[in-house]
Amino acid sequence: MIFFVRSYIADFDARMGKYFDALSEAGVGFCFVGWNKDGRQVPGRPGFHYFSRRARLGAGWRNAVALLQWNIYVFRRLVKERRSVRVVHAVDLDAGFSSWLFCLLFRRPLVLDLYDKYTAVRGIGGFAGKALDFLERTIARSAALTIIASADRYPQHGLEPGDSNVLVLENVPSAAVEPLAPWQAKKPWNIGYFGVLESRHRGLEDLLAACRGRPDVRLHVAGYGHLAPQFSAAAEAGPNVHYYGAMESEAGLGLMAKMDVIVGMYYLSVPNHRYASPNKYYEHLMLGRPLLTTAGTPPGARVEQDVSGWAVAEGEASLAQWLDGLEPETVMKRGGRAAQVWNERYASYYRSHYCGEYVMRIRKLCEGGRHDGQ
Repeated sequence: MIFFVRSYIADFDARMGKYFDALSEAGVGFCFVGWNKDGRQVPGRPGFHYFSRRARLGAGWRNAVALLQWNIYVFRRLVKERRSVRVVHAVDLDAGFSSWLFCLLFRRPLVLDLYDKYTAVRGIGGFAGKALDFLERTIARSAALTIIASADRYPQHGLEPGDSNVLVLENVPSAAVEPLAPWQAKKPWNIGYFGVLESRHRGLEDLLAACRGRPDVRLHVAGYGHLAPQFSAAAEAGPNVHYYGAMESEAGLGLMAKMDVIVGMYYLSVPNHRYASPNKYYEHLMLGRPLLTTAGTPPGARVEQDVSGWAVAEGEASLAQWLDGLEPETVMKRGGRAAQVWNERYASYYRSHYCGEYVMRIRKLCEGGRHDGQ
């Protein structure tokens, strides 16, 4: 049995869903250990276990006690289930540390999946940041398999392209959602965002300010996080903002398929955004919709190179200027280019890399990993 560990809810994690689908198709069993940070109980699902201590997204060191309790919970859960554990697949350092300790003590293979560099996302510097970077690097180098989201991230994580235990798996969707047809972009523009409602670093406050009250825009937002109350209030106050709350991956992508433009901005106030390899970049290709993103980031460079979207400067003024210049012909051309790039580069990626390479590696770890009931 593969035990996935992540400090998040499985149903809201598109990448996790791809692992689940690929393993299910291959007949490989799995369980999940997660953390619901709003403190509520998650509806029961066989083999899925949740830590339900409340914690605020993006609160950093203020969550230190809860983070310690989470790691204790993970370790105890894995020990309790040790007779069933063949491989532990942990996401990021906050799940990787306790999983690593368990795997060392009970001699199980560890898969460390680095969605992001832990300190870069949380803005942790100084001695604490260096210590956490060293720990993350140590675990990544010693894990049976370490997964990164882009080849650009080798130097960020202190890894080398020749490392045999490293697998690059880009955040390419499984193509389970198809764009709606026919599509004709026109005013009022349907602008969509689906994801974590993080404050300050994703440009969401600027997006809301730029769109609110404009008769030529309908802003559609789905997700949960710190800014949820702000979007909910804006939706109640004005007719051109629509807030849908948290959505599972398939439903959220279905909503984005109805948009004229998909938004995914990554402000450089977070150093990790210089290495961004987000789901939204690949989703806009799959859905054949242009992407609005941030200049100076990897998705910004890609959409500019492929002419599949726009990379704009940070701030409300830049977004308002972009909206003022939108034309139906340009939106349609860039959406068509996005679909072309998907077909040329990524249409078969899920089957070859997730159902193929990833599942093959997991099978080998299951066969080679010790399972003696310790």
